[in-house]
Amino acid sequence: MSNPTIQARILDWCAPSFPLEIRDEAAKIYQRFLSGDRSEDVFAFMEEIKFGTGGLRGVLGHGPNRMNAWTVGKSTLGFAHYLNKNFNSPSVVIAHDSRRMSVEFARITAGVFAGQGVKVHLFDGVTPTPILSYATRRLKASGGVVITASHNPPEYNGYKVYLSDGSQFTGDDQVALEKEIESIKDWNIPFVEPDEPMYQKNVMVVGDQIKKAYYDEFDGVSWVKKLSKPLTIAYSPLHGTGGPYMPGLLEKYGAKVIPVAEQIEPDGEFPTVAFPNPEEAEALDLCRQTALKHNADLFVATDPDADRMGAGIRNADGDYTLINGNQTGSILCAFLCENYAKPGAQVFKTIVTTELQKRIAEAHGVAVRDVLTGFKYIAEQMRWLENDQAGFDSSKDYYLFGGEESYGYLPVEFVRDKDSLASTLLLCMVADQKGNLLDYLDEVYLKYGLYLEDLKSVTMKGLDGLERMNRTIDGLRATDMKGMKLGERTIVSVLDYKLQTVDGKADANRFANLPKSNVLQFILDAEGVLTIRPSGTEPKVKLYASLKHRLQPQSIEELRSLRKELENELSTVSGLFLAKTGLTG
Repeated sequence: MSNPTIQARILDWCAPSFPLEIRDEAAKIYQRFLSGDRSEDVFAFMEEIKFGTGGLRGVLGHGPNRMNAWTVGKSTLGFAHYLNKNFNSPSVVIAHDSRRMSVEFARITAGVFAGQGVKVHLFDGVTPTPILSYATRRLKASGGVVITASHNPPEYNGYKVYLSDGSQFTGDDQVALEKEIESIKDWNIPFVEPDEPMYQKNVMVVGDQIKKAYYDEFDGVSWVKKLSKPLTIAYSPLHGTGGPYMPGLLEKYGAKVIPVAEQIEPDGEFPTVAFPNPEEAEALDLCRQTALKHNADLFVATDPDADRMGAGIRNADGDYTLINGNQTGSILCAFLCENYAKPGAQVFKTIVTTELQKRIAEAHGVAVRDVLTGFKYIAEQMRWLENDQAGFDSSKDYYLFGGEESYGYLPVEFVRDKDSLASTLLLCMVADQKGNLLDYLDEVYLKYGLYLEDLKSVTMKGLDGLERMNRTIDGLRATDMKGMKLGERTIVSVLDYKLQTVDGKADANRFANLPKSNVLQFILDAEGVLTIRPSGTEPKVKLYASLKHRLQPQSIEELRSLRKELENELSTVSGLFLAKTGLTG
């Protein structure tokens, strides 16, 4: 990008529409830029935060490359223009998590919408992302917004947008929305304050009626029953939004919920964890301690916006074994396919989620579709199914389950994003009917095969990190990888999701209904897969590895032995791939 363009971008923030302190800061940043300073606070004014596939996410602060009132306001103004062009009397639902500035950003968003004549349903307290999705559908709104940065550290916040069916934007809708936002060329955002008439006229507060309606939906779900025996679950929302919602849902059906006292209240500083991420063992430590104290059957923690969940299961030693996203998803998928699948059932999974789930579904005659990484693509399949698109017939086909390896699952059709609340309730049902979940997971491996997965990330540091990340993948794309030996495995085929080719040849059937994406997938012999893609939110290249053991275990003892072998092979295959391709930060 040319210096004049960057200089103009910085000077934009010296305009009279900004408070004096920001104008002074921008003027100083401009002089520092001219002197060659490229430090982080200067970079905050050099680039503009991108409204990407998941909306906005970034560090809080001043400047066009930070989360603040103006970047949030600009996105909202563009969204309002989109809604006014596509709906006669548009309305929107707004929710927020417990992060720094989340309440303020929700009010700013509500005010900008109100000023553009869009009716607003504003939640009055911290609200899980799946509840926002549900409310958008329930209230028949034209769209939705949730203020959240999911599991990022406290200095981050974000802005996610939803279509009228409660799913995140994809395809042509996403392109149209991005164009509306990009068409706004200045930062003179028409903010409307809560005490102004337009705000009071167009903004309505959402009370407990949505929560009650959401709870009531489960009375009509086939797999939901009153628990047949006592089940104790320790629960932590990791200082996020799940606290007001999870316990009540589980208790409704007979579970005893022990909240983690230190983490049950919303707190955007996340004081008891390094990262509020249920994928991190450290974040689950207080949950484990609470479970031990109360001899709980299992423990569950959800991330700050309560769309993802991690679990620990009581083992034979009286401690708890953590199960990862692929394992949790496989338990849920197996239980539903084995007990509730009927003709026309559909399972949707991402291309980096374990192939075990495909094997489970197909064993029960359940159709499986792979989608790109990101739960919005699972929701897109649900939308197509509902509307008889992309080969679906809604008179015969129905949604059974969807999941992704990054701890996100959806076992109900009335929400259109991953839902930790519904998923935890299902996990309780499995524990009630199948007993110990670790034993059931072993049963799944013995029945369908032993699959294990691994994820490695290579961080591309520096201001040019994103550019180098894309160059790295393009370099692999230009290399003939077929035939490469990785220990005892061999790459037998290469799928390019950007060029939509298989072994260099176009394959329209293989990539039907999939948008182009900068992803390479290497198929190994004996049911192995390596997938490499850039992170959507950070300058990282992610390598996903999935292997099936060549032997089918016949006993628990053999399963233990084969698991150790496969763990070693998984480490070898991932390590050799990184070494042979020269993937480094």
